[in-house]
Amino acid sequence: MQTSQEIENVKGEKKFHFEWVLPVFIHPKKTIEKIIEQEKPVWLTPLVVLSGLILLAGLIAGPIRREAIVTGASMPADFQYYSTDQQSQFLSAQSTQSSSLFTVIFPIIGGLLGLWITWFLLSAILHMSLTLAGSRTKSLRFYNLVGWAMLPIAVRQIIQILAMLIGHSVVNHPGFSGFVTGTGGAAYLAGILGQIDLFFVWELALLYLGVHALSGLSPRKASGALAVSVLIVVLLAAVPKLISGMLSGLSLGGFF
Repeated sequence: MQTSQEIENVKGEKKFHFEWVLPVFIHPKKTIEKIIEQEKPVWLTPLVVLSGLILLAGLIAGPIRREAIVTGASMPADFQYYSTDQQSQFLSAQSTQSSSLFTVIFPIIGGLLGLWITWFLLSAILHMSLTLAGSRTKSLRFYNLVGWAMLPIAVRQIIQILAMLIGHSVVNHPGFSGFVTGTGGAAYLAGILGQIDLFFVWELALLYLGVHALSGLSPRKASGALAVSVLIVVLLAAVPKLISGMLSGLSLGGFF
């Protein structure tokens, strides 16, 4: 059984550490070293910050998406020759695409799932890769490290939010994805390139600082395990883009 002192210590533990957010950007090495020393879960704070920004970005982007769909919609040239049922189906499809479900809720859910799944997969794969390379560090520390190393995404989200507020448009081609168009393999490549930008490199730098200090391995082994882990996650994260591209290439009838 826990003693009264242990119970008090548990009650006194902070669940959130917002005081570390700015130091991650200002004094990254010192802050990352402090984070990886923790024997308790401290990964919740950065994920809450990122989730809040994803939610805010989704709420701002929703009306912009809806306006783009409504203003960009046009009737087929032979719409007047459609039967009443066909016209109703076409108008219903347009109304569905511009509904809050598709312009706000689904994008927010997709963004949140992408964040949390990426964090979990990268943490687990990184721990496994470094364990195979000879590290004996507990998995909890990698979950802490990856969570805080993802904070540069918050800067990206803030910039995108400001861009939407100022330019009244949504960023449809993040990273280098704008250089590739098409379906199938091209969509998959766009999904990979869309993840690569300055903030991705920034995240890698924070991960390297932590992995090198945390694993106890040589720089070459630590860097190799990190590179393999990140590559696997990037390839997996692009799969939804591939599926989306394949589905968009299918013929769904004359109304879509």
